[in-house]
Amino acid sequence: MNTPIPNEAPVSFSEQDLADFSKASGDRNPLHLSREYALCTPYGQQVVFGCLGAIACLGRLALPAHWTITELQAEFLRPMFLSVLYRVEISEKEGSWIVRLFDGSLNVVSITLKTSPGEHISGEEMPGTALFPRGEAAAWKQEDMVPGLVISGQYACDPDALRIVTQRWGADPFLTRVFCWSSYLTGMELPGESALFSKLSLHFDSLARGYAKWEYRASVGAIDPRFGQIRLDVSLSAGTASVASGSCWSFIRPALPEEEENYSAGAGTGSLAGRTVVVIGASRGLGAAMKHALELRGAIVYSLARSGVSSKTPRTEVGDASDPAVLRRLRERILKEQGRLDFLICNACPPILPLRLEENAAKRIEDYISKAVSITLAPLCAFSELLNSSEGCVVIVSSAVVEQPVREWPHYAAAKHAVEMLARVASLQYPSLRTLIVRPPKLLTAMTNTPMARRGAISPRQFAQRIVTRLEDPLEPGKIEVLG
Repeated sequence: MNTPIPNEAPVSFSEQDLADFSKASGDRNPLHLSREYALCTPYGQQVVFGCLGAIACLGRLALPAHWTITELQAEFLRPMFLSVLYRVEISEKEGSWIVRLFDGSLNVVSITLKTSPGEHISGEEMPGTALFPRGEAAAWKQEDMVPGLVISGQYACDPDALRIVTQRWGADPFLTRVFCWSSYLTGMELPGESALFSKLSLHFDSLARGYAKWEYRASVGAIDPRFGQIRLDVSLSAGTASVASGSCWSFIRPALPEEEENYSAGAGTGSLAGRTVVVIGASRGLGAAMKHALELRGAIVYSLARSGVSSKTPRTEVGDASDPAVLRRLRERILKEQGRLDFLICNACPPILPLRLEENAAKRIEDYISKAVSITLAPLCAFSELLNSSEGCVVIVSSAVVEQPVREWPHYAAAKHAVEMLARVASLQYPSLRTLIVRPPKLLTAMTNTPMARRGAISPRQFAQRIVTRLEDPLEPGKIEVLG
């Protein structure tokens, strides 16, 4: 194979790009379009449509004259995000073209096109109107997606929006339509809202590319329950002509176990009755589980969360844990209503996305560490003196990665090391302070709820019970204890 040829101009995506692609394709999956929805997923931000990344790649490929595309394979290897600068590499061998999109050295999208001699037809869009069977993403239950399940319908891109997308990226109109349809199929039909598109493989049977409307059929071919992966066997036709056939694969983002959403436990013991607690990052996962466990033991719990809770929830503040004004307001409220603080639990942490120590990722690593440290540093600054006066306890939720680093989490490991050191220094500056550093194993929360990350994860409720049980017995002032 020839040496890959890097395309010097970087590729980057904006919210407008997402909106244009959504309008062209009919894919309105909230993972891509809703900031609020995406914030509560493991990604913590809007994810770029994988098929839009593929279209952007193909816009850099100029096929030679007298060649036509016979097969397409696209792999969506990693999620893409807004404002990141990606690079394109193109290589060719014996009539097959490979176009790949990279984040630094990490391959995020890979496309292989097989070609054969023949006139290349660009497939300019014929006049027509958009035809999308669904306006909202389907919300299938995983147990209902069984082999043999069939869906079918008619599909047509929005012609005006499609024109904007093809002009924006310079991609072949026919292939753009193919990616629009496949994105719609997985993101809106099957698996629908829970979809993470992973692979598309198509053989093109016809050059009937000018048709505005396609008929499609998709049947569930197989499901791999180990990874929550579904394979759809698909076909496209225009009138009586077969256009394409093949398969597409998606991962299914499973729902969290019910106990994570509806925490329940036995009657409280009253062992922490009258103690005042602040939990930073209490809207979901471990923070929410600790809040409930503390309340069942009689503690008076104030919580601070950026999202996921109602501002009308008793003793809850909604705001950024790094904002001194928000923390001052919470401290003043606690002093007014309780007069003391016994526990500060620093649990908040940004979503963890894989990054490498490379120039392309340096700013994102820096920003992550800064944010992760600030949402522990600011509460420590705001409450340490108050805790010291009551011989209270600060709980720092760290991670097992400080002892067993993960290769693609340098930012997370560095941030957790930093917040542990902040807690250690706080115990020197405030000698009556009691300090518990917690290093949980992998927990199953909204922030880790991906098919791969679920493997080996334990319930946050289980670990929350361990933490709160330890807090029932006083720790020694000025001494650091680690709970793993």
